Amino acid sequence: MPSSTIWSSQPFRTLYRVGFWFINIPHLFYLALRNSIPPLRTVPQWGYKISMGVAILRALFRYIAVIRYQQPRQMVPGKTPDRFVLITPPDATLFRGALGAPAAATKPEPVGAVWYPAPVIAAAAGDPPPPRRRVIVYAAGGALVTGWDPDENSKNISALATDHFDKATHVLYMQYRLASREQPFPAAVQDFFTAYQYVLGLGVSPRDVVLMGDSAGANLVLALLRYLAAQGLQQPGGAVAFSPWVEVTAEAVQRYSRSAASRYDILDVPLLEWGIDAYRPHGKSLTQEEEGYISPLHHPFPLETRLYVDAGSLDGVHESISLFAKQMTDVAGNQVRFHTTENMPHD
Repeated sequence: MPSSTIWSSQPFRTLYRVGFWFINIPHLFYLALRNSIPPLRTVPQWGYKISMGVAILRALFRYIAVIRYQQPRQMVPGKTPDRFVLITPPDATLFRGALGAPAAATKPEPVGAVWYPAPVIAAAAGDPPPPRRRVIVYAAGGALVTGWDPDENSKNISALATDHFDKATHVLYMQYRLASREQPFPAAVQDFFTAYQYVLGLGVSPRDVVLMGDSAGANLVLALLRYLAAQGLQQPGGAVAFSPWVEVTAEAVQRYSRSAASRYDILDVPLLEWGIDAYRPHGKSLTQEEEGYISPLHHPFPLETRLYVDAGSLDGVHESISLFAKQMTDVAGNQVRFHTTENMPHD
């Protein structure tokens, strides 16, 4: 029985909810007062907004991890029916290697996605060619196990992306399958590949596509880039990875739990442990190829796509991200730029 079903059948879940917020709400009020005084902030370099945002996210992630809550995927039109699309997987022969049968633990499935500000429409036969479309395909973070409201999150992320990428015309916020024992790797990568192939099928040139993601979503960006390069498929014009989760191993989480950052960053140990347990397939020995897809640190690969990687200097996993970027830069022909945003936490 799935863990979420077990939790929902136990009265302890309700008791935990009440107790958790009974303790944490007063604590957050205390932090609100404490963080209003700059010298008393946990990280003096942070402003009030970041200090409280980190505190709230830490509490939220701890709560979600303990009750094992996963945001349901939107597979039907919701609040934005004019921008929602249900994407059918491409031809099965395109799913090869670690993403294809019989190696894959999961099979491709339809993918729900939301366009911003409006859908890209394929030109009909005989119509004049449409204006140039430059599309960002976005995968959000959440340790591969937590989801976000697709309408609200797609609006916020897409607005941010189009504001800072002045040549971007559209953003496709794809909803990959959240990891579980039943849907481990490579389900989420299969979904990202499905979304990317869908955009190309609309007539958008690969050079006009940017793959973008944050944290666990950035892990999927790297996995898809690896797959496209390994299979000789069309690669996008660019890729952006914000605070990518590059070391998805139990050993890395143990090191993080002993670090100073684990006391102030948004990354929460129970959430990371859940993500690793759910995403890494059980009952089989992983090949080096599969390890590279799941945990890209120490598994650099060649690619044609220009890759931009960003991490905050106070990110609890900044060191591993920096090392991964160096390993990728050292591969002949790779175009990789690594940037550190000073005094920023994870993501």
